[in-house]
Amino acid sequence: MDTHKVVRWGVVGLGGVVVDSVAPGILASPGSRLVACASRDPVKGLEVARPFGAERVYAAHGELLADPEVDVVYIATPNALHKEAVLAAARAGKHVLCEKPLALSVADAREMGAACADAGVILRVAFQIRLEGMLHRVREIVRAGELGELRSIAFERTAPLTQRGEWRHDLKQGGVLFDVATHLLDLVPWLTGLRYRDVYACSNPDRRDGKPEDTVAVLARLGERCNAVIRASREIPYAKNDLIIEGTKGMLSTSAIRWVDEYHLQVNTAAGVREERFTPTRIYHREIEVMEGELRGERSLLPDAEEATYMIRLADAVFESIDTRRAVSLD
Repeated sequence: MDTHKVVRWGVVGLGGVVVDSVAPGILASPGSRLVACASRDPVKGLEVARPFGAERVYAAHGELLADPEVDVVYIATPNALHKEAVLAAARAGKHVLCEKPLALSVADAREMGAACADAGVILRVAFQIRLEGMLHRVREIVRAGELGELRSIAFERTAPLTQRGEWRHDLKQGGVLFDVATHLLDLVPWLTGLRYRDVYACSNPDRRDGKPEDTVAVLARLGERCNAVIRASREIPYAKNDLIIEGTKGMLSTSAIRWVDEYHLQVNTAAGVREERFTPTRIYHREIEVMEGELRGERSLLPDAEEATYMIRLADAVFESIDTRRAVSLD
């Protein structure tokens, strides 16, 4: 691709994540332009998209993908519809940034990854919290060995109770595990370099009753000697949304991550206690910028199909544990 060319975006789906975050990110970047969207209601869709510069709204993603002025598509449909849109984008020769999860099954994710590879198009998955500056610092501290050998991780996150989207109440869309917890499950190995070995999980409501979970707790073993407790919910109004990592030489803890004006990171070691402060990264704006870099050949931190498939494999193990009330091995 011409490295001096403005990246021309098409967006499939005009839900809250696009209107509140992705489209403003495209509009804010000098290197990108939103040219077209796909929406079930093109008239209403044009009213939503026009303030962000889009001139065309199509009734179906196939029409958008046939638009010669679209270079890359952001797929923001409900989870169960990702596969169809990604495969169509590959056939059309469009690069893809897909909302997480890439798919709802390992087989589908592998098919999608293979289709994009065969078509020679880039496929990245929107785990945009990887782009948060404070978490880069956490990763640096952990990987430098300042905390010693890791023994314990506690990570929690809640979603705002006012988040839009009826699809979130559909069991087939993956529940809070694929909506919220998947970010934390992705970040733990990315921050630590440790792979999951075993998971045990429970949920509310119980998926065995045919209802999507709104709260999930996962107890995991990573590497040889580290455990993690990962909790996510979209029914709790007050929570810390924080991270604690403890090792044989020290520990670190963060203030609330997301939806605050400043982040605090505290590190406790034999050298004493220190605190670092960070301005939150505009992660959706940054996501657009790094995709521009991807099209210039600059590999970013966003997961590829292989990494995204690993997350789906992990989610399958969590679902299996909820269903069987047993620990499930990932070895």
